[in-house]
Amino acid sequence: MFFTINLLITTSFTVLARRWPELMKEWENAEQSLPDQPLLAASNKKLHRKVVTTMSVLMVSALFEHALAKPAGLYRAYRCGIQDLLEAHLMQAFPEMFSFIAYDIYVGFVAQVVTTILTFYWNFVDLFLITLSMGLRQNLIHMNQIIMSSRGQFHSELFWYDHWKHFQKVCELVHLFKRKVAYLVILSFTNNLFFICIQLIGVLKPVPGLIVAIYVWYSLAHLMTRMIMVAMYAASIHDESRKLLPMFRTMPTQFYNKEIQRFHQQMENDTVALSGYGFFHLTRKLILKVAGTVVTYELVLLQVNDSEEKNGDQNPCT
Repeated sequence: MFFTINLLITTSFTVLARRWPELMKEWENAEQSLPDQPLLAASNKKLHRKVVTTMSVLMVSALFEHALAKPAGLYRAYRCGIQDLLEAHLMQAFPEMFSFIAYDIYVGFVAQVVTTILTFYWNFVDLFLITLSMGLRQNLIHMNQIIMSSRGQFHSELFWYDHWKHFQKVCELVHLFKRKVAYLVILSFTNNLFFICIQLIGVLKPVPGLIVAIYVWYSLAHLMTRMIMVAMYAASIHDESRKLLPMFRTMPTQFYNKEIQRFHQQMENDTVALSGYGFFHLTRKLILKVAGTVVTYELVLLQVNDSEEKNGDQNPCT
């Protein structure tokens, strides 16, 4: 599963990379057309620091999680009863590979290096979606700030027409990236859900040794934090796109004109959010649905795991 997911991720990023210069040009054009460029530039500087901090924290956490996996794997290998501890560890880490080819320490070492690289690559998908969401949300925040700070012009139809056009460009940018990263969204949530369920099984059954327990709990916390951050940052795009709705609903009658009505209707009816090919949209409601899905699948997996243990599948090397 781990290698299949990474193969699909590689394919997705390869396809996306071919369009990336064009997408960045679209983003640049959209931002340059927005009003109050000095305010936007200052906001983008703050956003840059936030992006760097978020990426640094998550990548350090991923490094620590991967570092914990090594002693935990060696401890499990020690319980196998194979005299060569390194051989036991590699046989345990890559059972599918060594079931087709004879054990070779150099092949195992190469596989270990590749796995380490893919672990960070795997984390990068979620980081990419988080930082993309932060950037798209920033443009919506900028437009909302400008509109809310211009109450003296609410009577002007031209004001609302101009700002509706600017807001429309920001929403079109979100829809553009929604189409381009939909496959990555599906891969991210599928991958995280699968491994969270696997790690939950490890947490709920007896754990052999303190180092294994620390690794399993930390890995579960890292996975859940990563998925929640993707969901929350992506959901913030949708939240920000609807932030002016209370203002429209309480707008004085003397200000309400056809341009405000058009703006209001678009905001009510348009779902401005990232999605997985329309199967689901990344909104706050999704987080509760994901939690329910995890509980459902975990109950099924626990039943399967109990059945295997009753049938005597208690090999310490698996």
